[in-house]
Amino acid sequence: MPTWLGCFGKSGSPVLTVRISGPFTEGVDFEAIVDTGFTGFASIPLLQAFPLGLILDGTTSVVLADGSTTVNLVARAKVEVEGEARIGTVLLDAGSRDVLLGMDFLRHFKKALYVASDGIALVDEDDLKKSVGVPPAPEAAATEDPNTPPQIDPPSTGQ
Repeated sequence: MPTWLGCFGKSGSPVLTVRISGPFTEGVDFEAIVDTGFTGFASIPLLQAFPLGLILDGTTSVVLADGSTTVNLVARAKVEVEGEARIGTVLLDAGSRDVLLGMDFLRHFKKALYVASDGIALVDEDDLKKSVGVPPAPEAAATEDPNTPPQIDPPSTGQ
């Protein structure tokens, strides 16, 4: 199973080493917090985005844990872990000093988060499902052709 190992940082949060880069840079390694309360792909401090050469992609509204809303700049960036890379939308957060990896990061990489008492592991989702015997999702029911009239049974004559 392709597994990435992480540890707990000074704050007690699960961390994983990632490389973040823009389209024209080699990238920089960060100790990123795996934050399951963050629904996005990744978030980095705004000042750390400049050396990466990230290209701004607009803004987005973000609802914080306390229910307040803020507006953040966003950019596209490549996030790489142990040679495996994905491109996603990264929040540029002027008010944070932490690099965060969110739920969309886990979905993009198809990883399941395993938390143990002495560290974390991000395990390949498909391999994990096979090893624990999770059945595949049922196939979607075939849809009927909307141009075909419905079949109507003739009324019963009671005979």
